Amino acid sequence: MLPSLPPALAEWLPLTAWGVVSVFQGVIWMELKAVETRLRDELKASEARQVKRTDELEADMNRQMAEFRADNKVLGEKIDRLVEFLMTTRQI
Repeated sequence: MLPSLPPALAEWLPLTAWGVVSVFQGVIWMELKAVETRLRDELKASEARQVKRTDELEADMNRQMAEFRADNKVLGEKIDRLVEFLMTTRQI
């Protein structure tokens, strides 16, 4: 059989145990908040990178579309000249 604790120690021990548990809960809560903040910051940075990349892709697409339009215009003009040439050669 275990000896009983002195009355002062018996009163102090549960309070100390609750204090230790509370400290550990506080440490864990602070660590969770730090992880949450870090993840939120990483998410915002990732979103910013995605927005930047999307803007770059959109600008590149617009540039390519402008080039295609210019190329189509030149091609259309060449086809018009070819049709005119063929029409004049057949009339002769």
